[in-house]
Amino acid sequence: MTNSLQGKTAIITGGSTELAGTVALALAQAGVNVCLCGRQADLLAISVDRIKQTGGKAFFVESSLGSLEEAQAVVDQTTATYGGLDILILISPFWSGGMIHNHSVKTWDLVMDANLREPFLMARAALPILREQKHGEVMAIGSDSAMGIYQQDGAYAVAMHGLTTLMELIRAENAEFGIRAHILSPGLAVSAPFDAEGKPNLTTNDVAEWVLWLLTRPPHLRGNSPILI
Repeated sequence: MTNSLQGKTAIITGGSTELAGTVALALAQAGVNVCLCGRQADLLAISVDRIKQTGGKAFFVESSLGSLEEAQAVVDQTTATYGGLDILILISPFWSGGMIHNHSVKTWDLVMDANLREPFLMARAALPILREQKHGEVMAIGSDSAMGIYQQDGAYAVAMHGLTTLMELIRAENAEFGIRAHILSPGLAVSAPFDAEGKPNLTTNDVAEWVLWLLTRPPHLRGNSPILI
């Protein structure tokens, strides 16, 4: 027995990334109404057009998610368009690091904002709706950087470890409201199915398959701790 996604509504952040576009298409093909949120309107439009060409429902919101008001606007526009919200998928949009002793402070702030502050703001805006309706799914797609310590990972490593903690708090605080929290920690996912030596790569399609699998687990099953893929 699986949990049908037909007719459900999802917000996907980090929407300008290739990974977000792939996940959005997979969800739309499963019957999900999609809102893609990101910073680059041209890339968002490409993903939305691809979904619509396959018969899916999608729109995008160009936003830097720099404030709670901006995050709330994404949630409000989604619920106004589709009549509700069931799924929030938080995708970390980019990596940048450095040795701690000479790490760029500007880079540190940009990475922490995009990969940790934005997920908090979106969760802050969406959770009251999910708690009131007593069901929902919150998923973070981060990185295997959350599973260990690697030199020069810098701000990204700190953000990924923080993202895991944020998701664990969401799980602990909202399980009684029928809300599940999921964390995927992939390595580098690329477009090509094989590398230069003919070895299989982890692809964005692989990650999308994991997303679908987790979201379609029966509702009575609890969410997972970080899954390394």
